[in-house]
Amino acid sequence: MVRQPRSRSVDWLWWATSSGELQPFLDHPDHDQQEIAREKSAVAVQLARLGDPLVDCLAAIAPDVLADALWRLPNPTRTDTLRALRVPPARRPTPAIAEHALKRLRKQTPSVRGYTAQVVTLPVLRVLLPATLDTDSGALDGEILESLKTTTFPPDLVRLTAIADWGFSCQAAALLRLALTEADLALPGWPADVITDVVAACRRFEAFCRDRMCGASEPPSPLRSLDDALGRARAAADSVTAAVAAGRAPEDADLTMLAHVGPAVTEAREAVGVLVGAEADTLPEDRPGLAAAITAHEAAVHARELAGVDRFRHLAGPPIHAAAIHELRELAADLSERHESWDTADRRRVPALGDLGTLIDTIAADQDDGVDTLAETIRPHLPDPTIVNAALRGRLSWAETPPSDAQDDPPPAPEAPDTPPEPATDPTPTPETTQPTTATAPETDEPDEPEADPEPAEPSPKNPKPTTPSPPPSPSPPPTTPTTPDTAALIGDLIGRGDYVSAYALSTDHPERISALRALAFANGARSDTGALAMSLRDELDEMAMREPSHDRATQLLTVAAAARAAVLCGHSTYGLLQEAACGLGDLPAVAGLARHIATGSAQGLLGGTRNLGALEAPAEAEANAAACAAEAAEALQHPRHLRFPRATSIAQLWWRPEDGLLGRLLRQAAGNDRRDLEEVAEALRRLTKHHELENRLSAIDEEFRNGKGHRLEGPARRRLLEYARESLGTVGRWVDAMRTVAETEAEAESWIAGPLTDLRHTLIADRPAAEQELARLAEHTGDPLTAGAARATAASLAATLDLLDGRPLTGPEPTPESILGLTPPNLT
Repeated sequence: MVRQPRSRSVDWLWWATSSGELQPFLDHPDHDQQEIAREKSAVAVQLARLGDPLVDCLAAIAPDVLADALWRLPNPTRTDTLRALRVPPARRPTPAIAEHALKRLRKQTPSVRGYTAQVVTLPVLRVLLPATLDTDSGALDGEILESLKTTTFPPDLVRLTAIADWGFSCQAAALLRLALTEADLALPGWPADVITDVVAACRRFEAFCRDRMCGASEPPSPLRSLDDALGRARAAADSVTAAVAAGRAPEDADLTMLAHVGPAVTEAREAVGVLVGAEADTLPEDRPGLAAAITAHEAAVHARELAGVDRFRHLAGPPIHAAAIHELRELAADLSERHESWDTADRRRVPALGDLGTLIDTIAADQDDGVDTLAETIRPHLPDPTIVNAALRGRLSWAETPPSDAQDDPPPAPEAPDTPPEPATDPTPTPETTQPTTATAPETDEPDEPEADPEPAEPSPKNPKPTTPSPPPSPSPPPTTPTTPDTAALIGDLIGRGDYVSAYALSTDHPERISALRALAFANGARSDTGALAMSLRDELDEMAMREPSHDRATQLLTVAAAARAAVLCGHSTYGLLQEAACGLGDLPAVAGLARHIATGSAQGLLGGTRNLGALEAPAEAEANAAACAAEAAEALQHPRHLRFPRATSIAQLWWRPEDGLLGRLLRQAAGNDRRDLEEVAEALRRLTKHHELENRLSAIDEEFRNGKGHRLEGPARRRLLEYARESLGTVGRWVDAMRTVAETEAEAESWIAGPLTDLRHTLIADRPAAEQELARLAEHTGDPLTAGAARATAASLAATLDLLDGRPLTGPEPTPESILGLTPPNLT
């Protein structure tokens, strides 16, 4: 039998969906559980008026649909469920076995049947319900309706999911309501008036869940038990007063109710003490005093939350994040203005802002314990989740005064626009030019400035204005000179051939391109996510993220290549860089789409470095083996089979006909490499490999061709036909085994691999051919040699990056950071 929820780490109340299962909770001592059970019972009563809707849904389910649902379950749940249904758990159920499992499921007791249906449909429920925690009714309905419209699940499976799982949450109840109404999934035999009552009960349960679970209820929960006890005591006191006035003894039950008030007060004081963080003995003993303590505590909490929100009016950061910072400031101003009327969504944003402030302070204090977990917790509740990346890098801080969005740079020096700097016209220093008391504009950095005179470069105590900040120590290219067409052609050729050392030495007129070249050199040299080159790559990309996006096509392509490798190999978050570069690649939609998909995977934390790549190796190898077997089947299908005997040739043409031939159809399905054909092909293969099955079929088809005339097919022609048939069956059998290995490796992989990461890998593999074609066309037809070289380099780098997702690691040793460009990288100087 399937293990019952009582033995699992779940709340059995939320699994209960029938009146019988909910009855014990109606008398539960916990007041909250009583209310939940009461609201759920109202829905269960209306559903019971339909008869047994779960049995009706199971009657409409096809065996193959149940087999698909069972195979979606993760292990060991799948194994336990299949064994409980008396189904072999080793491989995917065939249609006949699935029919047997469906009959077993229908014959189970109502309690076990309901729980089994919930277990089977839980993965479907997770797909249909929105991932967001938003419980706003309108937004929730819109997201669920979109899921119902776009889902690939069969309608019968969606209906079973809605009926079995409605009690898990308000989202699940909304799914049942919309499935019965908007999606028109109600069975024809269900009365319309009962459906209307079910929908109304679902709405009440949803409203209850939103009020109770999302903090919208007004009465303070620590006083609920006391309020109930006081209410019963008042009624008992009236009864006792009436009994005394009538001259008779009060009822024992009334006296017991009065005796419950003292323990209820003690319990309420302890609960309030836990809430406000005070000793129970120090709190009042009366209900008004306890309510006043709760009100004072809530006011103090609200004041702290409001102070945490107000801090974001002073948020400061680099210009590249100006839009996200401005949005946070506007949100903080709006929340501060409406602090007395925060709704449910506001009450989720306020703690998120507080946690973001804590994250900024923690990073500033050089303490990183738990920051990654905190960052992932607050991402869904921020207007722009990428601002969390800036916080993790220590790029955000608090300004002394609220900064202006229109003024992120320091004010220009006085007289600088009108008066050119003197040293630029007269490089020879004189006593007059070196006096710190002059009122001329500050000197600018000139590449031809001699280094013999250190005095102009020294800061003057009388002139506190800072000079232009110098970049961090990095490989310094030769003095800037305009790139001639011949030099551009040479640099493009060097980039295209991967000779980044020579290209870097010649690239002097474009700092952004130099930085992208350096990043790509680090990326192509890195072999793991923990080496020195990986650290250099991360530092280089972080510096690039601080600058304005480049509009140079060669720089954009090199940035995509370097950032993609950093995301896949090193697990580095390059969401911002890839999105910005993709925005500039409008004429290369496939390359831009590939970059955006990698950016999304990077932001979601799916690309976690070598650990994830290692976990993908087995599924990728299995898929490659299946593809090779499919190619072998396609080749076997085209193989000519001419025999000397005309009748044998005719039989061969009939058997190997791709459309409906006995063997040609199997080879065609194997060549298509579609997992949905696996069970059909495997079943046909089992029939044809039985003892003497091929010989009997050949005799039968030969008899049809002879029509009672002539001799039977014998000798070499018959033997050759059987050899050809067995070769084709062997080819099909190898594909079946390979495809089963694919399914087994995916089932054995960890859940985080079998789901989103595998889907991302398939998406990137599908994007790859079109992206490679676009880069090849760009390299061939562009008139810019630099762009052509960058396109070739990007194509080669992306190919190696995507090969990592197929389990093909990078080869060769990792060079030292000092030798990668013949110079020392920024993070090592």
